[in-house]
Amino acid sequence: MVRYVKILMLWGVLCAGPAAGQDAGISDFEELDLEELLDVEVYTAAKHRQDIAESPSAVSVITREQIENTACTDVVCLLRRVPEVDVIRITPMFVAVGARALTDALGDKVLVMVDDREINDEVFGTIYWQALPVHLEDIERIEVIRGPVSALYGANAHSLVISIATRKVSGNSARVFMGSGEHDRSSLHLRLGRRLGNWSLQVSGGIETAGNWKLRAKREREVGRVRLRMDHQGEWGDTVAQLGLVYGEGLFYTPIGNANIYDAYRGYVFLGHRRGMLKTKLSFGFVDAGASWDLPLYYRGIKLGEPPDFFSVFSSNLDGEAQITWSPFEGNFWIVGANYRWITMFMEKNEPGEIHQHRVGLFLHNEQRLAERVTVTLGVRFDYNNITPFTISPRVACVWQVVDRHFLRLTVGQAFRKPSFFNTSLHIRGVETEPGFESLADFFLDNIGNEKLQNESITTVEAGYNGRFLNKRLGAEVVMFYSRFRNTIATYPYMATDRFGMPDPANSVMKFENAGREVDSLGGSVSLTLKIRRYLQVGVNYTARYSWYASKPHEAAGLSYELERGDRVPWEPVHQFNAMANYVPERGLRLGLALYGRSHSDMDRLEHGGLFDDRVQLRNPAMYMLSGFAAWREKMGPGWLELGVRAYNVFNTGFRDSMAVRRLDDTEVGGELLGRRIFLFLRGAL
Repeated sequence: MVRYVKILMLWGVLCAGPAAGQDAGISDFEELDLEELLDVEVYTAAKHRQDIAESPSAVSVITREQIENTACTDVVCLLRRVPEVDVIRITPMFVAVGARALTDALGDKVLVMVDDREINDEVFGTIYWQALPVHLEDIERIEVIRGPVSALYGANAHSLVISIATRKVSGNSARVFMGSGEHDRSSLHLRLGRRLGNWSLQVSGGIETAGNWKLRAKREREVGRVRLRMDHQGEWGDTVAQLGLVYGEGLFYTPIGNANIYDAYRGYVFLGHRRGMLKTKLSFGFVDAGASWDLPLYYRGIKLGEPPDFFSVFSSNLDGEAQITWSPFEGNFWIVGANYRWITMFMEKNEPGEIHQHRVGLFLHNEQRLAERVTVTLGVRFDYNNITPFTISPRVACVWQVVDRHFLRLTVGQAFRKPSFFNTSLHIRGVETEPGFESLADFFLDNIGNEKLQNESITTVEAGYNGRFLNKRLGAEVVMFYSRFRNTIATYPYMATDRFGMPDPANSVMKFENAGREVDSLGGSVSLTLKIRRYLQVGVNYTARYSWYASKPHEAAGLSYELERGDRVPWEPVHQFNAMANYVPERGLRLGLALYGRSHSDMDRLEHGGLFDDRVQLRNPAMYMLSGFAAWREKMGPGWLELGVRAYNVFNTGFRDSMAVRRLDDTEVGGELLGRRIFLFLRGAL
């Protein structure tokens, strides 16, 4: 490995030469001066550039400066610092992310895009956060849209949309990042760029590992990635082409239990073009993986059978989109577009073993400026797919600039999440049964997947304020929201018993249903960011919410305690807060601190982690953790070199995002214990 690193770095030095340049911003932005950090523009909320204060949705931006100067080693750690966003770390390889309410262990109510390419997994409906196609060093900025945006993006833009934009190359360059720390954590990433006339070429790749916090030398995550990006600017418009491959192994979470993933590959090809009013994109992606379910089939200590030893999954998608942007007259702005997505799944030991789905969408977005200080946004999208009903997703927003630098916003929108293959089509073949429980094999063929599921829906009313004080050095945001969650999909295994108290799989039921979680949620957040000096910035944010059942939880939920209509959703913390401070000069000592905390929550868990175990109630107490970094950066010719340390959970508090349960074999299953993690790193640029 060291030999290859030296070869790549030498090639980068030769390419860079005296004309070495810094990385530019993403395709829709130029490099922003640090003095204008609080005057930033965004793209994702309305599919065009606009001041963040004029966005029709609540938006948070994670800049390149914030990515570099943090204790975080992955994207989900950065998202934990965004108001209203929930992060639930289940294993070192699996993390769930959501926003505002109803974020469960799967985290399937979020849409994620990398360079305008959707990366949601269609099999399980989730995001492989720990196996993203890009490393932190590849990312220029992250835009986080809190709230529904299906009016523009369709399926899965339910409660949160995250748009990750990667870095472009402005000249010949080479970058390296390497680090290692406690619990078998390591990271090596290289990125090389070269400019050739109107073309720019960038290649990057590396490997990351992570181990179990409690069990020494037990590796639970291994990810390797390679990526190629080419950009061309010419008289016929701007073109970008990308291709990449990600390899991963580790312990993943699924709705019916953990799965050990082996030799998983995820590849993609992307082509985008923009000329004048027309923007088009075409992508192809696939996932090829082998797995075994960590799924004990016991009922109150009685073994019923075993799941298949091994199964393979292959899924692919072809996605195309075209949109036209124009302004028919001053103050009026239109975006009209259409999207088509074809999805396939081939799953060994499933019935059926081959499934195809089609999605078609048409969206219209209009903005009208009134009296120079008021902007009205009207948007609607029409979506059809061949497994759920035709869906309409509207959004209406009004932004009023009360006085200079002070904006008020009111937004009403609806969004939906499309059921995944797992929700609709999982029927497991090959279950081995114990004597007397032969009907368990038919139980798995007839249950779990439900082809009659409808889309999950959310309706949100949101009010916001965005203001800047002290000559734009102090930024303030206040958001209040009310959301109605309907048709939320859930599954609860119910094992029937015969007259002797023995398990009776033939009369048992376990299907995904649009039932059990009719929930309303009321909440809000406050954020303050102060730029004291050019290199010194502090920020705080606080989120509060109260979610309650709008109807009595479905009797099949099998909760360990009784809940009625109007009762609070107990497994959500009501309060969350962040406090951050960074001092980051261009050279010399750079320092940062971040404090995160949240209130308690009560959770239902399967007693021993088995599919048919009884449910028990566990309490996750109020928690906090302090993290920080220290680094020294020096200029070296046309580039720079930085050596530093990142400390996560400095005081080693017993922090868990969700509670774990202990199995009969004395192992734990569930939320990972986030102990202290010291990580040393070296970063350089030529």
